[in-house]
Amino acid sequence: MVHTFAFGEEVYIDSTGMGDSLFEGMFSIFPIVIISIIALIVFAVMAGIRNQVKTNSLLKDMQQFASDLADHPSDESANRLADYLRDVTSFPVERTQMEPFRVALGSYHLIMESSHVHDETKERIDRQYKRLGILDGEKFADEPAPRRRSSSHHDHHNHHM
Repeated sequence: MVHTFAFGEEVYIDSTGMGDSLFEGMFSIFPIVIISIIALIVFAVMAGIRNQVKTNSLLKDMQQFASDLADHPSDESANRLADYLRDVTSFPVERTQMEPFRVALGSYHLIMESSHVHDETKERIDRQYKRLGILDGEKFADEPAPRRRSSSHHDHHNHHM
């Protein structure tokens, strides 16, 4: 920037004052912040999808074991369940998705009450269930799932006729 003073001298003043560099810095950081926010959102969505797929897969497997145990409660089917649970690293006990947990508890009760399953196998199943915390979550099994709040308001009072 060039300023002319009263004596006719022209002086060049570099205008890299604090205000200018602050705005330049903000505009260079702004895209990084936006990209970071978008990346976090994408990561959260992907993690949620992965967790849902894992839960659905676990539910299908547990339903198959429960079906086998209900049809033919045998030591062999109980051992297959114990082998499967040995490879499971964690068992989701979420109040919004209790179905895998309820199926697992049903299988547990079928095994423990069956006279066709040996005591050693029952102990093995019991250890796996305790390791995964399935028995600790039994208190949540009968609780209703938390209601999701809806933004729309429905009139529930007009159900009486």
